[in-house]
Amino acid sequence: MSKFMIVVLTCGLLAAASALPRPKNSRKSYGTMIVGGEPAIQGELPYQLSLTSSNSHNCGGSIIIVGDTQVAITAAHCVDSGGPDRLNVIAGDVKRSDTTGGEQRRQVTRIIVHEDYDGWTNENDIALLTIDQPFELNENVSAIPLPTQGQDTPGEVLVSGWGTLQSGGSLPDVLQKVAIPVVDDATCQQNYPDEVIAGSMICAGLPEGGKDSCQGDSGGPLRAVDGGYLAGLVSWGYGWIPWSEYWSSAPSLTG
Repeated sequence: MSKFMIVVLTCGLLAAASALPRPKNSRKSYGTMIVGGEPAIQGELPYQLSLTSSNSHNCGGSIIIVGDTQVAITAAHCVDSGGPDRLNVIAGDVKRSDTTGGEQRRQVTRIIVHEDYDGWTNENDIALLTIDQPFELNENVSAIPLPTQGQDTPGEVLVSGWGTLQSGGSLPDVLQKVAIPVVDDATCQQNYPDEVIAGSMICAGLPEGGKDSCQGDSGGPLRAVDGGYLAGLVSWGYGWIPWSEYWSSAPSLTG
């Protein structure tokens, strides 16, 4: 059984390639768990956000700069129901229970869901969130760079989040991270003979499995290890099976 994951890369302004067809007899679910990872240390992933709904961690996100404005980016499926009043984004701390003052909480003021987002296929599963005031940037809080138009992502990608560590488990207190190697298109296609691997997609993962995001990780960052830019967002998969994790694209706001 294949253990690769699908990663959808940049394809224009807030654009994502079409989601792959569903495998037969499979159940779609959202990315919710960092599997096979390790705890992050303070300041290591300063762009990482926790998106909370009614004061409970719901999804991941990242700080990006659009023009000269700080915004949060996350998966559209995290915010496509209800208004912004219930939502906050928290930056600056890897430990959710730590309320000693290092974290920065901001109220979401507007939700901008990609105009072509499809809640069934999760195509264009991207949303921008405006906040009530900018974050104070420091060694623990900063924006992640965006990719250039059509930029390839070789090598490894780093996924991070506070998703559960095992199926049905509780959310971890400390931010988790995992590095996953990118797999060439030909190998990916061999493992998905009945699927179309579009030019805007890449595969990433280990042939033996055991490392991936799978339950609270949705909307979190997929950072290129070589280059440090935002290569994608955790989006969705099928049940809890590491070989079919799907990722939405990161935006390219440069052209």
